[in-house]
Amino acid sequence: MWARRGNSCGGLYLIQTRFSLMIELSELLEPSRIACQCDIRSKKRALQTLAELLAPSVIDDLDDDESSDMDIFDALITRERLGSTALGHGMAVPHSRMPHIEKPLAAMITLSDGVDYEAADGQPVDLLVGLLVPQKCNDEHLEILANLAKRFSDEYFRDEVRAFGLDQAEELYEFLQQPAPAA
Repeated sequence: MWARRGNSCGGLYLIQTRFSLMIELSELLEPSRIACQCDIRSKKRALQTLAELLAPSVIDDLDDDESSDMDIFDALITRERLGSTALGHGMAVPHSRMPHIEKPLAAMITLSDGVDYEAADGQPVDLLVGLLVPQKCNDEHLEILANLAKRFSDEYFRDEVRAFGLDQAEELYEFLQQPAPAA
């Protein structure tokens, strides 16, 4: 059974009555925050690209320039220094809390070649979802990360995401709007 519920992250989400949030990746993204088959050769540059994709949405949310792409990059790199956010199978979810945002936001990049990301499985990372959540967002932050890990644990899904070409951000966004298959 499903119900709508407000949360501390400033939004309404569909939830199962057992209180597990079901936040779809497409709810966190928009096509302008997706880039496919990027020619990126380092973890640092991948994080910079995610920060650049996220910055306009954060600035629009604020109606000023309080958070720049460098502030976002610094937040992502600071979190990354605590330990790699690579999940394995070529996937990473760099994430951080930001004090000036109202709701969770994500950006996604796919890389033409994987980069060393200090992943536990030793595989280079070529799929990255950058996630920013409000400072006060606690349980929802962990639930979003868990849902992303679950979605990207599916090999077929990862392969489909990797198949989108250079100028296919809009098509990838449409693909991501499809609900995850029931477990």
